[in-house]
Amino acid sequence: MGSPATSQSFMDQLQALIDAYDSSEADGTFYSPEAIRECVPLTLQDDPLSQDELLDILKAIVIRTPKTANRIFFNQLFGGKEDLAVLADMMVARMNNSMYTYKVAGPHVLIEHELLRKACEIIGFADGEGTFCPGGSMGNLVAMILARHATNPDIRDHGLAANTYVAYTSTQGHYSIKKNAGVLGIGRKNVREIAVNSRGEMLVDEFSQQLRKDLAAGFTPFFVNLTAGTTVLGAFDDVTAFSAVAKAHKLWLHVDGSYGASVLMSRKRAALLPDISLADSVCWNPHKMMGVPLTCSMLLCKTRGLLAENFAEVSDYLFQEETDELNPGTKSLQCGRRNDGFKLWALWKQLGNLGFEKRLEEQFLLRDELVAMINADAAFELILEPALLNVCFKYRGVASDAICSTLDKRGLGKIGHGTFNSQHFIRMVVVNPELGPDDLADFLGRIKMVALDIQAST
Repeated sequence: MGSPATSQSFMDQLQALIDAYDSSEADGTFYSPEAIRECVPLTLQDDPLSQDELLDILKAIVIRTPKTANRIFFNQLFGGKEDLAVLADMMVARMNNSMYTYKVAGPHVLIEHELLRKACEIIGFADGEGTFCPGGSMGNLVAMILARHATNPDIRDHGLAANTYVAYTSTQGHYSIKKNAGVLGIGRKNVREIAVNSRGEMLVDEFSQQLRKDLAAGFTPFFVNLTAGTTVLGAFDDVTAFSAVAKAHKLWLHVDGSYGASVLMSRKRAALLPDISLADSVCWNPHKMMGVPLTCSMLLCKTRGLLAENFAEVSDYLFQEETDELNPGTKSLQCGRRNDGFKLWALWKQLGNLGFEKRLEEQFLLRDELVAMINADAAFELILEPALLNVCFKYRGVASDAICSTLDKRGLGKIGHGTFNSQHFIRMVVVNPELGPDDLADFLGRIKMVALDIQAST
């Protein structure tokens, strides 16, 4: 443990780095890999550096890191920051506990229990359980493992049999489903991508038709992935309709709510996810809409006991005390695991359910403001009315990818683009409730300026 003098030096350095970051947060300057290599000494050397030399290098990196909480960041499904959650996350690194046993993690195991209990209650899993995962892709992987085991319990010990297992997701579903199928030996080509309607919602009739074809061909369907808040459009698949088909054929029904499950924190917006309790598992990432720093992702399972059944191993050198209920490592795909729950718990204690509800309503209000601005300006065309916080639109006559790239390279803002039904468009994610209408109007102005420059140069 450091002496008081060492601790003070640590705090001084931390404050210096925070000051460097904060002073540059409004700056959207784009730094190419070549520019960073030129001005930041990245090569690892033999001799140690002095504290002052190292601090200067760290400041240079912090200043050149893309800023995800400023007023010109609309690129991802997260943005902004809640200071208390940041503080709690900093303490996680300072405490440096691993979340596999109560012996090592102490009260943080109980904190995880409460978070997972509360999340299951909100979803409607009366006797559910869960685990924290390093992101939604890993949460979806855990769900697929549970589904595979539910279809054939022998696979865990004896591997895949001759049967060809088939999973289903929409054409708008997350790429992790195909990736995970490759990891699990299911095969990427055995993931059926089901067509969607004009709003990006998976079509249950198309799914049923494909399911019948697969059954007739001798395949073994085992997993259906629904998306609550697709990455590009923010669409919600119909849990109620798909549940009826999945249950009739004893298929595992998973809802990838990495993005959209947070609507359950609002009594008004929860209507976007009716009957989510019909799912067998749900992935939920509070680091997207709830303002918690990356990463914070939960995989929630309706049936208690399945996680240990799939992931527990005998390890006398690790699980030496307490019951398995107090040793989260027996229910996790990981052994060593970062404490991702403390920051969520701290923020939840600060805001309460009502504070999170208010936060979400502010996000939706901003979304509606942006839609109104786009509809009022003839230069823009709204692609479709948004279901979540993704606002998809284009500037008439100018390629959307060119606009987004130019904005980034000129340091005017970060924003992404997408494609749906052969239309290419700008995707602006209004997820940061710290912004206001003036910020939205300013950013639309930047888009127009860049679009006019592109038109003038062609």
